Order: sequence, then C-alpha cells, then structure tokens
Amino acid sequence: MDMMFVVDRLESLVNSSRRVPLSSRVMIEEDDLLALIEQLRQSVPTELKQAKRIMQEREQIIKSAQAEAEKIVTMARDRAEYMINSDGWVTLAKERGEQMLSDAQRDAQSTREEIEQYAVEVLGNLEQQLQLQLHQVRNGLQELHGQHLSAR
Repeated sequence: MDMMFVVDRLESLVNSSRRVPLSSRVMIEEDDLLALIEQLRQSVPTELKQAKRIMQEREQIIKSAQAEAEKIVTMARDRAEYMINSDGWVTLAKERGEQMLSDAQRDAQSTREEIEQYAVEVLGNLEQQLQLQLHQVRNGLQELHGQHLSAR
C-alpha cells in the first residue's frame, strides 16, 4: 500500500472526526487510528524495497557500463595490435588505440556519473517523502497523546 494513500486517509480521519467544543482537538476512534498506523507500518517496507530495487538497478547499470567499457578497450587493443602486426603502422595503431581507450574510459566515467546522479536524486526524493510522512505521523500521535492526557 502506498504510504501517501495511508497518510491521506489519516488526514481524512482527523478532518472528519468530531471536534471537542471550544478547542482545536478532535475525537478519533482508536480502532480506526490503529488500523491506519498498521497500514502505514506495512507500507514502509514497500517504499524501502523500491529504494533497494533502484540501488540494485544502479549497480547493474554500472556493471553493464564497465563491461561495455572493458569490451571497447579490448577491441581497441586488439585492433591496435592487428594494425601493428599487419601493416607496420605502429604510430598510427598506438594513436588510434589510445584514442579508443580514452574515449571508452571517458564514456564509462560519464555513464557512471549520470547513474550515480540519478540514484542520488531518486533516493533524495524518497528520503523527503519518508521524512514528510514521518513528520505527519508524529504530529498525529502528538495530537492523540494531547487528547488522551486532557481527557484524564
């Protein structure tokens, strides 16, 4: 279950509950509130699983980029070696091989940086969502604790 959906339901419960006269307090059915808290507890692992999946995808993309870079480097070396051995163009082969190696390394580094930036953005957004939801839950609990203490 989506955390934001549960938080919306919690907010709706607070908004639709009976108000205590001459105060900003509301009366909420304990079972309703506890049910929403349990749903919220169940939704947190889902959000964490999504973050873990994103991290695994990031790792897979990085591994794939590294494998591709290694493949390009190997091809560049093989081509340079072929050119050296077949035609004697030692200088040309070295230059082309070094250029291909440099290009492959630059491309791999650029891909890694883009992937890491994407992961940072996604995890940052997730962190903000979780903090907001935690803040809303804490406010709800504080409100309930205040009601509980004033009812005594």
